[in-house]
Amino acid sequence: MKRIVLVLFVVCAGPALARADDALQQEIKKDVVLRALVDELERSRSGLKLAGFESPYLIQYSLSDRSWAYVSADLGSVTGRNQGRGRALGSDVRVGSYALDNSNFGGGTYSGGMFNTEVPIEDDYNAIRQAIWWMTDRDYKGVVEQLARKKAFMESKLIKDKPDDLYPMPPTIHCADRIDVALDVAPLEDLAVALSAVFRDFPAVQSSGASVSAFAGNEYLVNTEGTRLRSAGRQFALAVRATVQADDGMKLSDSFTACGRKFEELPPRAELLARCRKMAEQLIALKDAPLLASYTGPILLEAEPASQIFAQTFGGSFGGGQRSVGSAADPEDFANKLGKRILPRFLNVRDDPAPREIAGVPAMGHYAYDDQGVPAQTVSLVEGGRLKTLLMSRNPSKESKESNGHGRDSLAATRGSVGSLIVTADDAALDADKLRQELLEACADETLEYGIRIAALGSVGGGGRSYGQSGGANPLLTYKVYPDGHEELVRGAEIARVDLKAFKHVLAAGDKPYVRNNVSGLDGTTVVAPALLFEELDLAKVDRDFDKPPLLPTPLAREPR
Repeated sequence: MKRIVLVLFVVCAGPALARADDALQQEIKKDVVLRALVDELERSRSGLKLAGFESPYLIQYSLSDRSWAYVSADLGSVTGRNQGRGRALGSDVRVGSYALDNSNFGGGTYSGGMFNTEVPIEDDYNAIRQAIWWMTDRDYKGVVEQLARKKAFMESKLIKDKPDDLYPMPPTIHCADRIDVALDVAPLEDLAVALSAVFRDFPAVQSSGASVSAFAGNEYLVNTEGTRLRSAGRQFALAVRATVQADDGMKLSDSFTACGRKFEELPPRAELLARCRKMAEQLIALKDAPLLASYTGPILLEAEPASQIFAQTFGGSFGGGQRSVGSAADPEDFANKLGKRILPRFLNVRDDPAPREIAGVPAMGHYAYDDQGVPAQTVSLVEGGRLKTLLMSRNPSKESKESNGHGRDSLAATRGSVGSLIVTADDAALDADKLRQELLEACADETLEYGIRIAALGSVGGGGRSYGQSGGANPLLTYKVYPDGHEELVRGAEIARVDLKAFKHVLAAGDKPYVRNNVSGLDGTTVVAPALLFEELDLAKVDRDFDKPPLLPTPLAREPR
């Protein structure tokens, strides 16, 4: 695949720079969208000026040229289809200077473009420029007023050691080949129908469904600093869910997902069908399992639920950036914990967007450049349990001024965001048998009859409550583990709270990580974590009023005529 790549962080020889510029100009001539963005950017740079106000010191456009397709199915029949095509344009217009501009103001009322203008999907140069012109004019008029309000606000406050509003970065030039964004919905539909049909064999499953989605797009980023960035990609994702109801009315729901950048990267169909059957069988066994009244003590979270709890507890905490003028500081901000121990000494955490695959699973958190055009970097966040640094966008903070390529939230990202967050244990990693033995030894120290092992999280009880920092995820596949080695499946418990203190007292970690992906359109994140043995967590009985089970059995249970 052809690429023109010139990352302007080094001094290039004159001939090499000239060749790169020639290649870029050729790309601009061939690509109508890129040409319209660059031409209107240059016109705005030279002519955008409101009498009595400053001209922009930075203008940045981001355009997503994408298509999408979605199919849902239930019991082997299609229940929904959605397919579309669009071009979404956003802008980041800044007046003032890198030191002080219209951003980072909590008292403002204008938030800028941020992907809220639709652009013609046809390659009509003038029509595309018209949309860019209109949005730029609107945003400029909004931000000049916001800067005036910000300056007036700051004059009435005592503000010390405020960081600059934007960290200057050298321009990046990188043009990947464009892709055809057309999507074929037929294989998506075929897979969704096949997976959902599995549940026809399980009348005890009250509700179920499968969905498969796909996105394809060419992404553009250009600014007055000289960045000219074009990337392209596809993402495919599937989700399967199922719910059963126990005789006492308690509903128990499970689900699983899978992702890939190609349809062929999704797990093989036979594997997915087997997983659907296993999920149904586990749910049916679970609805007849005894209730767990309560429990306080050591709990072993297998790698899959551990990755989910870690993502919910830490995923949004590693982002750095300054507090907006006029807003209050968050006492839980990780900037206050730099240099302090937040995890056990044998755990390390890094964010590494470079790998396209981790442990044989596509890493959807992979990216080469962040949403501000900064090359992605590997960041060591936690070493020996201590928080060392944060994920940074171009929005400086008192603790860290430079971007490390993690500005992924928006065009004017105020905080850094996760790419691929990877949790590893030092030499303390244990295999499954040793982890269970550690669990039982910890229970013996507490004179407990049994320990608890949680193999999966899901929805228990049918309520919409959120439980502490666990994000509302309840234990689904929960087992009592006895000293003689046997296990007993139980149901009906919820985690009271999983917080930072609980993570500081993790006793051991497993040696096999689970790769958890989350995708939204063409964006994705990955969290990789091993099994974790917590010294103490609280489980409480799910205590609420449940709906009565259906009066009649499901039609799937009828005798064939």
